Amino acid sequence: MKAFRFTLEAVRTVRQRQENDALEEYSRALLNRQQVLDSLEMIDARIGEDWSHIRRLLAGGCNAAHAAQAHHFHRSLEKQRDDCVAALGRAERRVQSASHAMLAARQQREMVDVYCEKQHAAHRRLEAREEQKLLDEFAVRRVTAIHASQTS
Repeated sequence: MKAFRFTLEAVRTVRQRQENDALEEYSRALLNRQQVLDSLEMIDARIGEDWSHIRRLLAGGCNAAHAAQAHHFHRSLEKQRDDCVAALGRAERRVQSASHAMLAARQQREMVDVYCEKQHAAHRRLEAREEQKLLDEFAVRRVTAIHASQTS
């Protein structure tokens, strides 16, 4: 009997590689999004601390220059937060894009796997038919041999 050989093994290998690459890209996108989220949390914490600082400054009575400086610093923190929120939006879009690419790559690989299974099933059916043919041939020979010995 002939061993099973998938005719599209090279395509299968390419599709598996594409799926792995897409999965790695998705992982990188998730990691990047998490880093941006961590940065956003850090900036939010700094803004909260800055509000507390400004309240203490104003409650303690400060001059206008200190208040303006504190306000300017707070606005720079808010700008950083806005930039971080924009970066988070871009990171979310990259995650979505990478997710779609990963799913598409998986579907492409699964299509090749399904074809491989169909081809393998056809190979098994052919082997079973050939084996049955051999068994039938052996049975016919045995019956012929028995019949020949009885007639002699």
